[in-house]
Amino acid sequence: MNNDILIVLILVVLNIVTFSIGYILGKITNNIGVYSDSQKAVGFFEKQKNSSIKNKTISIDDSKFVAEIKTDNLEKKYDTLGDTKVSKENISSSISKLKNMKG
Repeated sequence: MNNDILIVLILVVLNIVTFSIGYILGKITNNIGVYSDSQKAVGFFEKQKNSSIKNKTISIDDSKFVAEIKTDNLEKKYDTLGDTKVSKENISSSISKLKNMKG
């Protein structure tokens, strides 16, 4: 039982030492990275504020309009587009047709 306490104590101390070394190395190497001194890291909300300012506004020119659209050169397909077919059959006639098909 004494050995178990000693092993747990050693593991806890090693975890604290490892965390401390990682923290110190992170602070030291924080300046050595992708960002230089002139380019600091920008947060998500800062990007949103800056992007809304940089967006150009859309201007609509009312003086221009389309007078005529020529569709002579376009290929015409589907002459019956939108036509609907109404069937006078009901469910019972469909069932009787299926029975006749079975033979």
